[in-house]
Amino acid sequence: MIIKNDFFKDRNYLQEEKEGLDRAVENFNKRYKKGEVKKENFLKQNEEYAKRQKALNEKIKKGR
Repeated sequence: MIIKNDFFKDRNYLQEEKEGLDRAVENFNKRYKKGEVKKENFLKQNEEYAKRQKALNEKIKKGR
């Protein structure tokens, strides 16, 4: 019996991480627009997201 298994399939983890980070930023912006997050926290978290996105983009460029 043959079982098809995609466990060892090549995956682009950096691209998946980038997509997840983009979704997190989008959800955080929605929360800010609804008034669930204070402006100071919003600005601080956006700086952190920007740092992570920059580092991730550099990793993606090195990988190609």
